[in-house]
Amino acid sequence: MLELNLNMTAEEARAEYGEAPIAEIYMEKDPERMCKMIRQTSKPCLAFKLFGAGRTVNRPAQIEAAFRFAFANIKPADAVIVGMFPKYTDEVRENTTLVR
Repeated sequence: MLELNLNMTAEEARAEYGEAPIAEIYMEKDPERMCKMIRQTSKPCLAFKLFGAGRTVNRPAQIEAAFRFAFANIKPADAVIVGMFPKYTDEVRENTTLVR
């Protein structure tokens, strides 16, 4: 588990941890770490922040890739939670279509 100093610059974080935060405290390798922890437990888990609060996706292909990565790297009994802001598009329909 990373103990990130929130006052670090991106350059300082990269020097210390080998990666930098994406906007807030979403680290580049968080998805890999999340999935590793999920796979290490025998209990069902919920994977969340697949899109880094919307900061790691801005195209449909990136959204699909985030879903594919999560489902390829969590256990069959696990699930995902994604936030949606369906003001401009029907994100509920788009996401459920991708997941199906």
